Amino acid sequence: MLSNKTEPNGPKKGKERGFRPFVNTNQYPVIIQTVNNRIHGNLHTRESERIKDALNANEAFIAITNVQILDSEGATQIRKADFLAINRANIIWVIEDKPPTGPLGRQDGPELKSRP
Repeated sequence: MLSNKTEPNGPKKGKERGFRPFVNTNQYPVIIQTVNNRIHGNLHTRESERIKDALNANEAFIAITNVQILDSEGATQIRKADFLAINRANIIWVIEDKPPTGPLGRQDGPELKSRP
């Protein structure tokens, strides 16, 4: 006899209920240094996270979009890609390229002025 149980998020009909194909994120334009490369792109964090929170998370990989991969000195472009999942263990340092942007163009914090 088949069970007539329902799932916590309601009955399943072909697709899982409660599945979210998109997660709300903030994008931070960053420069990432690895041993062999310098990477420019947008680091994605959950809506309430900072760059530091993403780097300290338990997940092994960090999502980067609009990627430009350069040599370790940042002089020669090696490749461009729409998406890169980088293993956090390979990151030496991360620096923010511009002020962060989020939903509706929100800026999270004061804009820093560059020195002359």
